[in-house]
Amino acid sequence: MGSSLGDTKGQTNEQQLNEELRELVRPALAARVESLIRELWQDEELWENVRERFERDSLYGHYPALLEALSDMSDAQVDAFLKEAGLGAMCSLAPPRRQPWDEDDFEGDMYEYRESLYGGMAHRYHADELPDFAEEWLTELARVGYRGVVTSPMKDGPYKLAAKEQADPLSESTVSRLLGVHEVAHPVLFENSRQVLWLHLESKGVRKYGYKEIRVSDKPLRTDEAILAALTILEGKEVNLEELREEVNRQELRQGLEDAALTLGEPTLEPSFEESDSISTGIRRHTYPLGYVLLLLRYHRPGFDGLPREERANLIMQTFSRINQVLEASRKLTAFLEYGTPGRQQKPATREADRDVRAAVLKDVSKLTHREIGKELGIPLPENFDYKGDHPTVRQMVKRGRNILERVLGERGWQEQKEAMRAEAERWNSLTNVQQNAEITAEAWGIPYMDALRLAEEEDAYINR
Repeated sequence: MGSSLGDTKGQTNEQQLNEELRELVRPALAARVESLIRELWQDEELWENVRERFERDSLYGHYPALLEALSDMSDAQVDAFLKEAGLGAMCSLAPPRRQPWDEDDFEGDMYEYRESLYGGMAHRYHADELPDFAEEWLTELARVGYRGVVTSPMKDGPYKLAAKEQADPLSESTVSRLLGVHEVAHPVLFENSRQVLWLHLESKGVRKYGYKEIRVSDKPLRTDEAILAALTILEGKEVNLEELREEVNRQELRQGLEDAALTLGEPTLEPSFEESDSISTGIRRHTYPLGYVLLLLRYHRPGFDGLPREERANLIMQTFSRINQVLEASRKLTAFLEYGTPGRQQKPATREADRDVRAAVLKDVSKLTHREIGKELGIPLPENFDYKGDHPTVRQMVKRGRNILERVLGERGWQEQKEAMRAEAERWNSLTNVQQNAEITAEAWGIPYMDALRLAEEEDAYINR
């Protein structure tokens, strides 16, 4: 069944071992950074370079809001502002001298603060202080970092194994602690399984029978789970698994893709310009989240790239499936907190508001047919369209979109908006390509239209020379 990989006094974790040391050196580091900032404050050449860079970037349309705010200031005032803002940015890099545990309740005791935080501090906050509570945890997660896997020395060499939490139910500590840093712990692997258990010798707690208990831990670190959930929500993207699987099976990517699984396991998936036209649209849609999936698998499974192609592809598909579940669960929680009703199915007023509004605009402003709108928005035709001529999905989308627009603008207001949009479309379509590019550039960069037009004309002349 199970077998130990070897005898060891437990893996080491540099981040955990140095935590106390970092807290000791933090004040000295803060003092050194502050001293450096004072030196930079006196460096006139530095601030002259800052002013020159600001002026140069401003010519390219950067900082439009800042330029407007500074428009009424004299040169001396602008210099003073840039210097003060630069100093503020530098100061933000200095480690804070005051820490959360310096508050009156904890009197500088980091351990008491962390025990309180991990034990549940939400009751200390008022409703409008939820962002402050979130910041407490974000600061702690940044301080702890993601452990993920730890390197454990074994008889036949080092192994990278999943980090686990201490299994001490009788311990008074609530802090998420990495097992094996200060305790005697041995990893145990099982045949035909990647699962790792940690055998924790001399577990802390009450000695019911006179000796220290032996415990087994398979519990992930709470902080790791929190960081992984945050990363997944930020980096992940919900994908249609059936669609992705079909694209892989069709083997339309790059070399006719009997290599589909191999390509999905390669570190560079971004196509070159020449390849882009031949790459399947479906796969290309999933390129961005695929990078995150590969990062996760390669970190947690060091031998991932050496696996057979089919196994790699299956791991990728299953990871996408789990990411979908995380994203859906997070979305449902957020939606319930916003508008959910106890005892009733959680149902939004409209599921695809942006799409519905676009459909209404295409119908009422661009005068497209339901079939044309469906093609524009990727809505397939119903099977009976040829003999019925009706597209009920698009028809309902247009209806819902109009309802949203009229709720905001009123019927007359939407009518006036439609007329204004039609007039704008007519004006836009009367412009040359160069003039259109100039307007886009002026709007995106926040620069005068004539400057943007000059740039567009120069670019057009260069392309057509």
